[in-house]
Amino acid sequence: MTDIRIDKRRLETIMEMRGFDNDSLAAAMGKHYNSIIRLKQEQSTTLSNLERLCQALRCHPFDLIVAEGFPEPFWAPQVSH
Repeated sequence: MTDIRIDKRRLETIMEMRGFDNDSLAAAMGKHYNSIIRLKQEQSTTLSNLERLCQALRCHPFDLIVAEGFPEPFWAPQVSH
């Protein structure tokens, strides 16, 4: 299974905008809070966890993922509504 890289800075920004801390996001995803800490440290996840993460945060996967081999975006993407 291939892991998908996510941007920790974007994740934390969206979490803050949506009013989530590690505990509340983990609960919304049906995960243990250690999963969120590990996600932030490793900055990678599976496709199924990315789907759960985006559902909980009400965002698009492109709001979070890092495109390997491409330069950083000029600005942080706006969170999907």
